[in-house]
Amino acid sequence: MPTADTAKPPLFTFAFAVLCLFIFMAYCNMAVFYSLYIHLERIAIPPDWRGLIIGASSLSTIVCFLTASPFLTVGNAPRNIFLGIILLLGCGISYLFVGDVPGLLAVRLINGAGIYLLSASAMTLLVAIIPQSRSGQAFGLYSVAMLLPYCIIPIAFDWLAPRLPSLAWSYAIMSLALVPAAGANALLARRMRAPAQNTTAETRNAQAAGTGHPAPATSAPAQDRLRFADMLASVRKPSIGLLLLVNAVYYLSFSSLFFLAKGLFQSRGIENVGYFFSIQTFCMLVVRLLGNRIFDTVDKTVLVRVSYSLTAASFAAMYLTESHVVLFASAFVLGAGMGIGAPVLNALMFGLSEHRYKALNANLMMMSLQMGSFLGPILGGMAVHSLGYGGFLLVGGLANVAGVILSLPLKQPHATEGGPPAR
Repeated sequence: MPTADTAKPPLFTFAFAVLCLFIFMAYCNMAVFYSLYIHLERIAIPPDWRGLIIGASSLSTIVCFLTASPFLTVGNAPRNIFLGIILLLGCGISYLFVGDVPGLLAVRLINGAGIYLLSASAMTLLVAIIPQSRSGQAFGLYSVAMLLPYCIIPIAFDWLAPRLPSLAWSYAIMSLALVPAAGANALLARRMRAPAQNTTAETRNAQAAGTGHPAPATSAPAQDRLRFADMLASVRKPSIGLLLLVNAVYYLSFSSLFFLAKGLFQSRGIENVGYFFSIQTFCMLVVRLLGNRIFDTVDKTVLVRVSYSLTAASFAAMYLTESHVVLFASAFVLGAGMGIGAPVLNALMFGLSEHRYKALNANLMMMSLQMGSFLGPILGGMAVHSLGYGGFLLVGGLANVAGVILSLPLKQPHATEGGPPAR
């Protein structure tokens, strides 16, 4: 007689591993652009255009999430993943040949569409295979795959870039790493088709047994497509809209730090910013690996507030003192706070969402991530211009305080809320 624990669907499946690979590769092809501002400077792109070129990818991703998310289904996700891989491959290689403002804007816009197709399709498949009782653990491990690139890529390409003809080669080489992901996608698509074909065959056999005549071949049942109006209806729900805003604020502070930390460190006489991000990311990974089960047992709204409070404390420490020891110590606090945030926020959305909206709302969470990533460098850059490099730390700290306040109305969903777990 199976126990309640052994009766739960498994989490560590082939499909889950492949989806973690997809999101890892997508974020590798985002993290590699930590040097893009320097590349644009070296190829003499006017300063007024550099921020827009950097942000164009996130802007394109946001537009794609707003316009295309209702049309993503489990059935068309593998095809969209393959298309996203092709677009990212083409964009990565294009940096070797494109060096003017119009061309770079076009490449960045297409790059954003590729990131959307790959990450949103992977998320659509993810929410279809994870059991709701293990959603915190699933999103915790999935977010580890999202974090690893920020730990590995800057250090790897800090070492590799001086040995390449230009930084553009970094972007091309990184995109070529998507080729194995295309092979994994083909294998995943084949495995997904097999159960659907078996189900169809069983249906035909049952029909034939009932009528005495073979039933005609039919395709797998159509996916439940959502309309744009459905997306708007979901966002209008107070808990959903508020959680999307809280998620955007979470990433606003991180993105401002990621793109502006190099200048901050140089202004304080520290050349290598990679160590800071390695410490921070390592702490995030440790928290998410050790805290997987806590994410499903402790009230998620409490964990969200803890995450924001720790992150705000780290920004305050960096703002109030220029001590190198404090600066690197704050990386531990930042990593602990941000290590809690992403899996809990995504699991909270998973629990609050109705069954038919789970995939859509998960992708809207990724859209709000991109919104924060787009606004963070802009607001941080404005703060740096007005207040010096410490200004963006003030913006990040205040954003996290706002996150704590905004999260207060959120309530932990009941175990049965949101319908049955997605299969």
